[in-house]
Amino acid sequence: MKVIAALLVIAIAITWPVSKYQLEASANKPAHYKNKVIVLMYHHIDEKESGATISPSRFGTHMKLLKENGYNVISIEQFEDFMQHKAKVPDNAVVITFDDGYESFDQYAVPILKKYNFPATHFVIGSSSDHQNVHTKHLTWDTMRKLKGEGFSFYSHTYNQHDYAPLDKKGKKKGPMLSNPIYLPDKGRVETKKEYMARVEADAQLMEKRLKEELNNTRQMLAFPYGAFSPTAKQLEKNAGVTLFFTVHPGINRPGSDEAFRLNAGTPALSGNKFLELLKKYG
Repeated sequence: MKVIAALLVIAIAITWPVSKYQLEASANKPAHYKNKVIVLMYHHIDEKESGATISPSRFGTHMKLLKENGYNVISIEQFEDFMQHKAKVPDNAVVITFDDGYESFDQYAVPILKKYNFPATHFVIGSSSDHQNVHTKHLTWDTMRKLKGEGFSFYSHTYNQHDYAPLDKKGKKKGPMLSNPIYLPDKGRVETKKEYMARVEADAQLMEKRLKEELNNTRQMLAFPYGAFSPTAKQLEKNAGVTLFFTVHPGINRPGSDEAFRLNAGTPALSGNKFLELLKKYG
């Protein structure tokens, strides 16, 4: 996902307003859709593709096709204003998101995004950035601060709930930690509802605290790990200040909801033609 090119870096506001360039670009192509927004989801970028990992060249092809086919990439902050306040967005509006906080975003995606002057958002796992306790290297807060100054943004993928955990004593049945009470080996039982709520609430509060401390975030958004959540978990995240939630359900977004659909574009199965077919499917 990338290729580096020159661009003007001045004091870029975090909200990336709709530019004259964007509107002129869309004027050259017929509108595929109006007053709607497609949100794309990516994860990891590496030369060796697999699962949710795509190559820099594949990501570069996707971005090139967005530009050539009259799609207007807007910031997630513009998208939030659209969803919650029905703010105006350009025709063929697209939001680019990444999940998990991998360093490959800075290494591979950012140069390509800069080439096309595209904003993007990354939903990061707080504990992975704090401790780097995972096999694949994650973004540091220093790197995120640098990128935020260049117009990119970072929001919550939970602090430490991005995992599957046993749901019973045998451990054969597992589920996403955010959406399920989990088995507690030290107590020999499943969490009570009160314990489950306390765990999710503490995680939500800690993650929003870290985002404010490290990045001075003023908005609060969350991508559910694995797209899984319960009404209880969602309410606890709302109590922590989260206003917009990102799922993995495919679809196109219209204003008025606090849950956003996303299209999974970060798969090796998506060639350039199939990427365009995916976009054209919605409208």
